[in-house]
Amino acid sequence: MSVDKVIKLFKALTPKEQAQVLSTLIGDQKSVDVDTKLISEFAQRHQKEYQKDITFSVEKIDDSNIKVTLHTSWGDYAAYGKNQKIAKTIAVKEANEDWN
Repeated sequence: MSVDKVIKLFKALTPKEQAQVLSTLIGDQKSVDVDTKLISEFAQRHQKEYQKDITFSVEKIDDSNIKVTLHTSWGDYAAYGKNQKIAKTIAVKEANEDWN
């Protein structure tokens, strides 16, 4: 199955179903390196280059999953996690990959 088809099928799921799938795929998120320094460095770099602050939208999916959307000058990055710090870290890491 192609990546595009998987993405299309994933987008057809409800947010709760998406969170369950991601939770299953990610497994134990205790292994996610939560680095608030990474978030603040990213925010400072973004402010310096674009003269705009980054923002986050937070949505509670269910009792054990949070969806965070990072809003940057060039796009939005959604991430899921057991808490906001995990989800924010994942979103910033994805945005950093696109920026670099």
